[in-house]
Amino acid sequence: MQFNVTEEEYQIIKEYSEKKELSMAEILRDYIKTLALSSKK
Repeated sequence: MQFNVTEEEYQIIKEYSEKKELSMAEILRDYIKTLALSSKK
């Protein structure tokens, strides 16, 4: 999957992933999982 983000959005994800020591892909996959869980409520 590919999608575009703004430079600001990219920096937010990049800094967060560095802080958590996770890849940007892992951060996004984890977020998608939270969406799936919240939709089941």
